[in-house]
Amino acid sequence: MKYDRSKFRELIKALTAQELDESLDHFRAVREQFTDGQQTFLREKIILDHFEKHQEEIESLLEAIKKCNLTAYNNYVNNFNSSENQNTLSLSWLKLENSDSKLIDELTDIFSQQDHSFVQCAKQVYQDFLLQQNEPDFESKSDNLSEHLLSKLEDWPDKTIILEFVPRLVAYLFTKDSNKYRESVKKLRQIINKDIPGFKDIRDDFRENIRQFKQDYNKSSAFYLIIEIKEIKSYNNLFQISGWLATDEIIKNPELDFIPLSNQNSALNFEDNQAVENLYNLEQVKEIVQDYRLQINSNRETEKLIVEFFLPSSLLCWDVEQWEVDTQNQIQIQIFWKSLCEVRIRSSDRLNLQYRDCNKLWKKKWEFVKKCVHPLGKFLNGDFNGDVDLIGLLKNEEIVGLKMNSALESGHEQIASALYYSGTPIALWFRSEPPEGDCEMQLNRLLQDKLLKLSERVFQERHQPKRHISLIWDDPNRLIPTYQLK
Repeated sequence: MKYDRSKFRELIKALTAQELDESLDHFRAVREQFTDGQQTFLREKIILDHFEKHQEEIESLLEAIKKCNLTAYNNYVNNFNSSENQNTLSLSWLKLENSDSKLIDELTDIFSQQDHSFVQCAKQVYQDFLLQQNEPDFESKSDNLSEHLLSKLEDWPDKTIILEFVPRLVAYLFTKDSNKYRESVKKLRQIINKDIPGFKDIRDDFRENIRQFKQDYNKSSAFYLIIEIKEIKSYNNLFQISGWLATDEIIKNPELDFIPLSNQNSALNFEDNQAVENLYNLEQVKEIVQDYRLQINSNRETEKLIVEFFLPSSLLCWDVEQWEVDTQNQIQIQIFWKSLCEVRIRSSDRLNLQYRDCNKLWKKKWEFVKKCVHPLGKFLNGDFNGDVDLIGLLKNEEIVGLKMNSALESGHEQIASALYYSGTPIALWFRSEPPEGDCEMQLNRLLQDKLLKLSERVFQERHQPKRHISLIWDDPNRLIPTYQLK
């Protein structure tokens, strides 16, 4: 029987540890390469490599397996005979379309030499890979993430792995830390030169995809201007404000702290000339926001800026993306925040202790947000009506967002409360009727693609005249330091 590595791998995987151990009783050369605590995928590779070199021993091993597990043996023989009956052209096509074990072996060799941070990078890239393929999110409950990830890759065709996953991984490692991962990137790039059927024809595509993914990962680099504004109930129209800078590196490493921004503005003085610390009127707040931007913008002109305003429920009606930006030019040009960057509203009230029991559902819904590629059906539609049990409707775990079918001018606090108690992280509405009318139709256009890109699409939409759109975008994993949830 001719040796077929991929089918032989399936046979080994079908055996229990005890059955495999018994089958190898008479193959000392294999057993001697095993070590205590050795990872399963490395043992499989030892077995496959040995019998690929000593194919004359395969029949003896199959007889041993037949005694231990007749079902696995019969499945192997039937699958082998079935594929043998196909013509040569079909076999050539299958080698390209069905994951070839030689590619997985090459990746196994590379993964086995890497540290934990490399594997975490590979996991992140695999998440992006699945999102592109419109597949469910990757969840690993295995103690050995590397082994689990490689076993998942086996389910994909070689061509998909070599044109999608590997170029993504090369690009991600290069942009994350080119010095640290230099050797890893080199080995991954060399895979295309291995003697694997069909790879010679796609070398140019492989290299072009690496270049493209590098551009994509560089574009995705962002820094965040985080602003919290508090309303002071005992003083009408007076506020407190704090600001922080968060880079991509800080966002990805929870142990790193946000960088606090200084406030150069003076506190508001009252008639008795007694300054009340940290209290500002609206115009002063806008000036402070501008000052925050100037503090972080000096060396980051080419990076992506995202501004997140943490506001209490009473201020969710604010048109923060419409605030004017000082261009510092001699010729004054009217430019707004909406023209420069993504502007998101976050909910500071959500972080109060009274909503603590809702945090689990909030985080669970956000996990769904990250993998949702057809969001329209996951948003609750409606015109707010006090008689509607909005909390009950939003508590549906399948609902991750709320969109308003008509312009919303009031009722913000009631809607916010429903969002908080239901753990719903996203809300979308027009503050005034769009020129074409029909708010629902206009918002539906924004919900036709991957949900994680919604903020970017809103940013583009705001460039159109009279598109006064509010977006609540509450990521539970990125909170201001004063409210970090434990």
